[in-house]
Amino acid sequence: MNLLPEFNAWLAAHLDDFDAITLDIDGVLLLGGKPVPGALEMIDLLRTRKKLFGLLTNDGDRSIAEKTALLKQSGYDFYEDELTSCSDGLVEAARRYGLTDALVFIAGGIGNPSYAVKAGLRETRDPNRLPECRAAIIADGCYDWQSVCNDLLNHCLHHEEFHLVVPNPDEVYPGTDGRIVIAAGAVARFLRQVLHYRGSTIEPIFLGKPFAPIFEHQHATLERRAGRRIDPARVLMVGDSPASDVRGALAFGYRSALLLTGITQFRHLPPPPDATPNWIFERY
Repeated sequence: MNLLPEFNAWLAAHLDDFDAITLDIDGVLLLGGKPVPGALEMIDLLRTRKKLFGLLTNDGDRSIAEKTALLKQSGYDFYEDELTSCSDGLVEAARRYGLTDALVFIAGGIGNPSYAVKAGLRETRDPNRLPECRAAIIADGCYDWQSVCNDLLNHCLHHEEFHLVVPNPDEVYPGTDGRIVIAAGAVARFLRQVLHYRGSTIEPIFLGKPFAPIFEHQHATLERRAGRRIDPARVLMVGDSPASDVRGALAFGYRSALLLTGITQFRHLPPPPDATPNWIFERY
């Protein structure tokens, strides 16, 4: 598996090979709240060459407006329709699972304005109201994991029609000072493991990378902005996670570039067989 040195030089030479570029945010554009060295120059290249691009993030606890403002504080200037969040998948999930206008329990952050409300759901954070709820959204952010997991465990054991919706399927995400943070996907999988141990068949509904809902939403947005159909094979996904960015992109039909600027280091490779990127770059 070849490791190429500089992504920006390669991209400048190969940009016409793609109709659109899709970029992960955390670990690719931002790291510890600061721009990844070389990322601002890459965005300038895309703007100068008028190349269609979009941002794809498993950060589902910030609204698009909040995420755009956070990026602006770090020196980026994006339009809101250039961003797609894993929590955008709640709109389709509500339709698919008959949750429109249903009461849902929220664990963690779900954006301000709320992605759940945007999807036509009604919210509660009161565990005493779980018997009234059709689903729970397990999100990122600060909350009492032990208490919430125990409440959900005991409720799910007696209500197998209950849905566990997880915008961010990641196990971890980049924190500050090189640290990593446990993500909602890890909490959901822990809960699934315990439920299965007790004989429950409930499976979490994952919305973000590497699962299809976030890519479907993103690709539809790219086509709307372009005003035409776009062949997925002519879209390049740039990410820092083989399990999330690469696997999801390849399953959807995109081509994939892995940057070793975030949570993945070269010693972590080779990745799983279904998550081998087309190209790997050490830096911008």
